[in-house]
Amino acid sequence: MAGIQPRPEEECFTSAAAVEREYPHLAYTEGFVSTDRCVVLHAWCTAPDGRVIDPTWPGGGSAYLGIRLPADLRPCAPHHWGVLEAPDTLYQLLSNGL
Repeated sequence: MAGIQPRPEEECFTSAAAVEREYPHLAYTEGFVSTDRCVVLHAWCTAPDGRVIDPTWPGGGSAYLGIRLPADLRPCAPHHWGVLEAPDTLYQLLSNGL
C-alpha cells in the first residue's frame, strides 16, 4: 500500500499495530503466514476489501490465515509479542471472546 514504509521484520506485532493506528481504515490482524519453507505466527494489517498489508515482510507470504483483533487487544511497547502467544491476553480472549 502506498505510503506505508517497511518496518523491522522482527517486530511484526508492534509494527502492524502502529500501522493500524496511522491508517485507521486498516484492521490489525494476527495469525499464521505460510511461505514455501514454513508456517509462522505473524501479524499484519487487513484492508477493508480483504487485501493483506504486511509492513514487515517485503516479499509477503504465500498464504495468510488470521483473525482481526479489536483495539483493546493490541500489543504495546515494550513488548514485541502477539496477542495470540501472550498468556495474559490469550486467556482474556479465550474466556471473554471477541
